[in-house]
Amino acid sequence: MEITTKLCAIVIAVTSLALAPSLIVINSADAATHYCTDYKGKSQNWINGCQNGWYDHNHCYPYDPDGESNAFYSGYKVGWKKGHCK
Repeated sequence: MEITTKLCAIVIAVTSLALAPSLIVINSADAATHYCTDYKGKSQNWINGCQNGWYDHNHCYPYDPDGESNAFYSGYKVGWKKGHCK
């Protein structure tokens, strides 16, 4: 019985260590896509700006909303606030 308990503890520990990296790593591109498209009533131009802002901030690019319209710029600003330079 003692061996079974120790074996279960080892299996749980190994499984936890194997799964830990996948739980910690966040796929930012997917998160940006879902986060930006969850805003209802926003134009595609706004969504593109949001995704670009998030991407730029995650890659430590300078704040540069190069869009041609106010919708892109306002979306970029929202996306920039969600990104994190690492």
